[in-house]
Amino acid sequence: PRKTGLFIMHRFLFIFLLLSSFVKADVVKPALVEISFFADNKLELEINLSLEAAMSGIGTKYKNTQDAPTADYYDELRVLEPEDLRSKFNEFAKNYLDSFELVINNKPVELELKNAEIDIVGYTKLPRKTVLTYQAQLDQWPKSLSWQYSKVYGDNAMRWRVYKEDEYTWGEWQWLRDGKKSELININHPPVQTFANRVKQFVAIGFDHVIPLGWDHILFIIGMALSSLVFRDLLILTATFTLAHTITLGLATADIVTISARIVEPLIAFSIAYVAIENLYGKLVLKRKSIIVFLFGLVHGLGFASMLKSFEMTSDNFLTTLISFNIGVELAQVLIVLLVFILLILLRQAKINYHRFAVVPVSVVIALMGIWWGVERIIF
Repeated sequence: PRKTGLFIMHRFLFIFLLLSSFVKADVVKPALVEISFFADNKLELEINLSLEAAMSGIGTKYKNTQDAPTADYYDELRVLEPEDLRSKFNEFAKNYLDSFELVINNKPVELELKNAEIDIVGYTKLPRKTVLTYQAQLDQWPKSLSWQYSKVYGDNAMRWRVYKEDEYTWGEWQWLRDGKKSELININHPPVQTFANRVKQFVAIGFDHVIPLGWDHILFIIGMALSSLVFRDLLILTATFTLAHTITLGLATADIVTISARIVEPLIAFSIAYVAIENLYGKLVLKRKSIIVFLFGLVHGLGFASMLKSFEMTSDNFLTTLISFNIGVELAQVLIVLLVFILLILLRQAKINYHRFAVVPVSVVIALMGIWWGVERIIF
């Protein structure tokens, strides 16, 4: 057993070293675009984005920044102080402005940058928040609106409002993929967002947040799925995990529970390592595993919250959004579990020792990645 363990560790140390560059990366998050109209025909456009990713030409087609050819430049920008990054952005501002188009009354609007609010460097393993504010003075009251974000930057979500003081007048989010142009919006007769449309929208967002964007989550689910060849047990574990992260996601999104990313992110990484290491020892004990998965699910829910909070849910759609998002997450999780399960079954039917040639090596790689992530997130 000792020699076997050493052989496995040596065999996958090389893979671990190859992956070390990958785990340094940030996830590329879609931009959030908000358009406001004011009574004096003034227009304001706010874009909440990862400015460093935009300046590096890194869009959401990349699962992480390290996949992009400009990854080194992104890493350089990510550690700049806000004023230094703002100076760099001034050189890039014209190119960025030309990369999107806002059309009002069938005429492109000439926008002027009024402010670039750049967050502190902070925790470099998470994308830094930047809000760019553009303004324009319209000749007449707007009747129609359309929006298009450059395909270079990928997915974005857009919403608009006619501003009224002390009133929540935001419309529903439109989720736009791969440079797709928004529908033409009649501002005087805005489309009614139905319950079914909102559910569909946030189910898709929840699914995307795991596949392809959620590498932490994907590795955790793979590690969990390798623990058994009883599909019923895997579904129980998946449902337990979803229940747990739904609880903390809801509490964190409602600002009832707030824990720093410097604590949450390393814990998520070590949870990935733990479930993988468990696969190397003994058989699954469902009750014990369910408790562990539930506890780790509470931690992962806190990790989801930062993204979902950015959609600013109102009290009347909070539960709908939360449940729909988690349905999307659950569907992605079940898909991952199903694919892993099928692969292991195929190996077993081919009379291959699936535990030795699949469960052990993959678990070792996942464990090493989780440990590396955890240490890196603590140190850096």
